[in-house]
Amino acid sequence: MYVRKLLLAMLVLLCPVMTKACDACGCGIGGGGFGLLSLYRNNFVGLSYGGLPFRSKLTSGEYTGTEDVFHLLELQLRYEIMPGWRVDAVMPYRHNVRISPDGDDTLEGLGDLRFGVNYVLADNRPLGQQGGSWYWEAGLVLSAPTGAYQADLLDQRYLPDNFNLGRGALGYGLRSALVLNHQRVGLSLSGRHLRYAKSDAHYRFGAETSLSAQVFSQFSYDPHWKLIPFVGLNYERTAANETVDALPVHATGGKALLAAAGVNVRYDDFTIGVVASLPLAQDYAEGMTELGFSRQIQILYNF
Repeated sequence: MYVRKLLLAMLVLLCPVMTKACDACGCGIGGGGFGLLSLYRNNFVGLSYGGLPFRSKLTSGEYTGTEDVFHLLELQLRYEIMPGWRVDAVMPYRHNVRISPDGDDTLEGLGDLRFGVNYVLADNRPLGQQGGSWYWEAGLVLSAPTGAYQADLLDQRYLPDNFNLGRGALGYGLRSALVLNHQRVGLSLSGRHLRYAKSDAHYRFGAETSLSAQVFSQFSYDPHWKLIPFVGLNYERTAANETVDALPVHATGGKALLAAAGVNVRYDDFTIGVVASLPLAQDYAEGMTELGFSRQIQILYNF
């Protein structure tokens, strides 16, 4: 029974993630959730920071000396409006930096505001005779074009379109999260797919897909402290952008498989979490951009 439920849940989740630079770079940060948020099913407000570094390469594999770093600060809110229904909102602030032999450049400001609504399909239901429980929620996600978007960013400042603070268009998609618990050990599975409409300049950013699987363990030292270490795999894919004529843009899009590890420390109603990711396999901008070591930290207050 346990194996059948696990296989079913995985199937549902999988069906719903210049100087040469790629327009997929920086898209994954903050987009797919953080750590084991689905474990904190009550209301919370939080603040998170993450950074993604990319290095540019020539087709020969030689590094060009150009590095792009995408910093993201997010204010997050999640609230249960009625039994079984949870809504959330995320306000991002982006700080994008290019370090280049031709000169450095920076673009910063508010990004696209994201909203979500989720319905709880299973809330701590028993797994079977051997104990344990499972939790499953699914819903919709919406991205509003509140961040600044410049259609001529490449011509004016020689920066790729992904350096824009916003996508210049409405984004919409589906997401799902599943948590399986058995005594102190658990498995967290999540997935999200987000598509974008065309911008005012009729440019369309590629659809974003992310999948995550994390194994975790919970340790309670007293009524106040809880420690949750975890390891897992993340898969992220961004489709190629499209021009006004709906043609794919050269050297845009990419995908990566990442190994992730982190820990969440909870004291009463406060939670601090850190996670680090390292690519196991990647292909950004047709191999001309390379993702490095990324990290993320978050502080939550549960209420």
